[in-house]
Amino acid sequence: MALPVLPDARRAKLSPEGPVATSFTLLFRPLWSIIVPTTEWTKSSDLSVRSIPDSLLEPLRIWIMNCFPQQNLVEKLIALGDGLHLPERDPLDEKEWADPLWRASEMLWERAADVLMRPIPPSVLDEMSQASGIRTTSIETLIPAIQLVFDGARHFFQPRKAVIPVIPSRKALAQLLTEAAGRGMTAWYFALTLLVASRNEIDILLPTARAVAHVQPKAKMLLELCDQAITGVYELFNARCDRISREIALIRPVERSERRVLLWLEANEQATIHALIRFASRCSIYGMAAAELGAAAARAAKAQFTLLVQEDLLIAWPITAWPDSLMISFEQGNRRFRQLVALGSSFSRFAEYRSGIDQLVTHYTDDRITGLSFAEKLHAGETLELSSVPSPLLTNYLQLLPPPVHGGASMRKLMSQNAQ
Repeated sequence: MALPVLPDARRAKLSPEGPVATSFTLLFRPLWSIIVPTTEWTKSSDLSVRSIPDSLLEPLRIWIMNCFPQQNLVEKLIALGDGLHLPERDPLDEKEWADPLWRASEMLWERAADVLMRPIPPSVLDEMSQASGIRTTSIETLIPAIQLVFDGARHFFQPRKAVIPVIPSRKALAQLLTEAAGRGMTAWYFALTLLVASRNEIDILLPTARAVAHVQPKAKMLLELCDQAITGVYELFNARCDRISREIALIRPVERSERRVLLWLEANEQATIHALIRFASRCSIYGMAAAELGAAAARAAKAQFTLLVQEDLLIAWPITAWPDSLMISFEQGNRRFRQLVALGSSFSRFAEYRSGIDQLVTHYTDDRITGLSFAEKLHAGETLELSSVPSPLLTNYLQLLPPPVHGGASMRKLMSQNAQ
């Protein structure tokens, strides 16, 4: 199997405009916490045990996608993005249309788990080695650990829209970690790092991991890696938030046709950071690391939110009535804004996000947004608004109602209270 150059994959990694949705990013972006530059990987024996060199990703993607029967469906789902151009389908009957990117991701992870479980021919390993600059023996060592990750995707990768800490089944978690320990130190460290970085409740994860480690032949080494994985994830998120802040600072908002599909720091990742900081408040040894992470997350979250608001104000929305698919996508985007405000402000102050929300509410209740009806504008404003005070639009609407008759005044008062 020849390994051709994939310029689209390289653009996905290096895009100056931020994260973009491709089969490459959907496959490997969730692995960010265990991927390092190849130059660092080859120089450090410690990193070679705990991480994946980035130059190996493209050869792996080519091998995974080779002769993939459902590749066209995956590409179609990716093209649909966040559902802005969904076909007329029932998402309850055909779940892949409810959240196209998530469904495409699931299909890619299933494919990766299946392909990486099969023996890789020596000729393909040689080509992978030449393309990545990594020895075939190193690739053969990494493949079982990577296969375990994709096979356990339901544990490691959580939906973008879910922000509540995951309460995993202790039994299922123990089975997963036992299998990881059986595949070696690399698989064990991959599993621990990704589980912590995916909002799995640490109060369940850590005791379960320790219990599994105690009964393994190399118990002492596995237990040490438990502590190192917890400590390391603070440093990983800290470095990632700093890099995100720097990257966003280089981007200037321009007119877009639609909202971003992928963000630098998704709501569920912000929720993970919040959970790590909360855990540190109960375990003082992580206090300093958590404080540094909180400061870095505050900068990254605020920079991202500010850019997203500026971009939203420049979006060229249709001037005619919006179709249902666009309304659903718009509604989801507004709720995502609200999530980002709620989580981002937990790292700093809500006042820092107040002006951005006010700008969005004013923008989407303005007469210039002609594709939204009055009721839709009202709903959009209330979805974006986090204050307990009714929006001016709702107040004006109540004032337009006819005078109360036979106790109707109490009903109007009740409506006003319900709006709050």
